[in-house]
Amino acid sequence: MTLLRSLFLVACCLFSLVLCDASLTGDSACLSLMCIAATTDNTTVQYVLQSTGKQSLGWMAIGFGKHMVNTPMVIMWPNADGNITLSQRTATFYSMPVVDSNPNQVATLSTSLSSASGNQPKFVFTVPATSQTSQDVIWAFGTDTPSSSAVDATFHQHKQSGAFTLDLTKAVSSSATISAPSPASTGASAPGKSATDDIPYSSYQRLIIVHAVLSTLGFLVFLPAGVLLARYLRTATPTWYTGHWVAQFALGGPIILIGIIFGFMGNKKISSFHLQRNHTKLGAALFALYVIQCVLGAVIHWIKPKPKPGNAPRRPPQNYLHAVLGLLIIALALWQVRTGYAYEWPETTGRGLVPNGVNVLWYIWVASLPVLYVIGLVLYLPRQFRQERQAASRKQMENIEQERTSSESQYQMHERREQEYRE
Repeated sequence: MTLLRSLFLVACCLFSLVLCDASLTGDSACLSLMCIAATTDNTTVQYVLQSTGKQSLGWMAIGFGKHMVNTPMVIMWPNADGNITLSQRTATFYSMPVVDSNPNQVATLSTSLSSASGNQPKFVFTVPATSQTSQDVIWAFGTDTPSSSAVDATFHQHKQSGAFTLDLTKAVSSSATISAPSPASTGASAPGKSATDDIPYSSYQRLIIVHAVLSTLGFLVFLPAGVLLARYLRTATPTWYTGHWVAQFALGGPIILIGIIFGFMGNKKISSFHLQRNHTKLGAALFALYVIQCVLGAVIHWIKPKPKPGNAPRRPPQNYLHAVLGLLIIALALWQVRTGYAYEWPETTGRGLVPNGVNVLWYIWVASLPVLYVIGLVLYLPRQFRQERQAASRKQMENIEQERTSSESQYQMHERREQEYRE
């Protein structure tokens, strides 16, 4: 009888544990520098932030929203004495967040579950649960330790940041706390695979991908195509100019403009438009230079300076400026694309580096474009100068002939008037 009672009690305990497990739901994701997990029992939500150990930890942060401005954040960092600081903050602009003295949800540090030691520190805190079944989050990882253990301590800008959505309806076990992924799970041992490969792209990230593809096509395919077309066909056919402006303006222009618009849209998904990042500043400068270049090309084509009487036509200075500015734009665009995929993408999305094939393709294009242009100069520039000298000589002879004919006409008219006066 005692044995049956004991078995019955064990079964009840196991059944209650199963029911408890079934009531826990949550989601998790691992980025290149940190992992985030959320579990809820419909009363509280437990969040776990853990470093992957790839870089030294200064601080980790999570925010409950889609972008930095006006989003409640929880920022945590380890201190020299082994304690952990939890600071709840908000930001009204893209600057260091300030302490929120009256947050809507008070975050409570779980000291027993957190660890500030080792190369993969883990911070755990809880907040009251809401009726939300999914949670938009932003995150950030900094490598510099804040100035002190105070909740209002100052700290430097994050090393990486990003945004994604956690699905709080997924079933998890009662011991659902994350640990930093092993190299095998993050894909570190598999070339070209990132720890975020299994995380679906957010709408912001998809917009940024479209922005990158279109901007690259416009600046690094259609603009160079127009330059090379002019360089190789200028001496062969008078229709070279049509192909030149079609490639650089009629085709390249709309693609560049649409690519920039997608960049603005992606930026708006996580922020309001601002020019604080170097990539955004250079992008704005590149577009301004492109517009100036198009206007300059139209002026050169439609407004041609007239040479002085008796002088051969010369290439005006704006023609040289047009050529130099065009090459400068392409060179800056090559660097801009590099900063976009090598720095801007991993820092703003946290998805890690792009596949190495992108880097290889960039290097090939950087080497190929100058080589192709120099070959065009060597093969066709002497012929272009020769044709221009011949055309200038013909034009000069035509001008001289026109002046001689004009002088003879004026002399004959003068003679007729003299004869009419004598008569």
